[in-house]
Amino acid sequence: MSQQSLDVNKKWDQVYSQSFMTMWYPNEDIIRFCARLIRKRLTHDEFQVKKEVETVLDLGCGNGRHAIYFAREGLKASGIDVSKQAIDWAIDWAQREGLDVDFRVGDIANLPYEDRTFDVAVSHGVLDHVRPQLANAAVRELRRTMKKGGLFYCDLRCADDFEYGLGTEVEPNTFMLDHGYEQGLVQHFFTLDEIKALFDGQFRIIYSEITERRLEPDYQRRYSRWILAVEAI
Repeated sequence: MSQQSLDVNKKWDQVYSQSFMTMWYPNEDIIRFCARLIRKRLTHDEFQVKKEVETVLDLGCGNGRHAIYFAREGLKASGIDVSKQAIDWAIDWAQREGLDVDFRVGDIANLPYEDRTFDVAVSHGVLDHVRPQLANAAVRELRRTMKKGGLFYCDLRCADDFEYGLGTEVEPNTFMLDHGYEQGLVQHFFTLDEIKALFDGQFRIIYSEITERRLEPDYQRRYSRWILAVEAI
């Protein structure tokens, strides 16, 4: 592992050790993804099954909130993250709830799983927090571990986001952050063309949307994310 990778791992450990990134409930857009493409709840005990799913990977799982969510739903869930601190949080959480989740410390571009392991994968705020070369490598590696027809959800910061341009530009649309608890980490802001290139030859885009929040005081600042669902081809 390179010194640069070790430094990044250490930084993420620092972020998680201060509880800046620990979240304890699933992302709403991941819930919508599940309802749209996997299983939709019709009543308190009735579901419309849209895709039979057994195995799920949370790519860049942090403290495990989405792997925990899927395990609660009765699925065989795995989670991987570069931060040992985050994985320690995740393992402790699963143990406290009596859930069997395979949490591991690891590299998103070198996944410790067999070919065609997963029916579904999700990744929240991960592929935009690395340089484009690593994001592309991670997508290729993820495709190796997914079954044909498998579904992948991810969300990415959009190039018209209000924080675009903050920090030092190290590559096109990629900035080294110089403020806040993520100082020293990179943030990439994706264009539509970059998204198409990211998945080209590996996944088919099912839907792509932009969610946006306008922030106080004048509501001119826009927090913008791409919301994506793709299918392994």
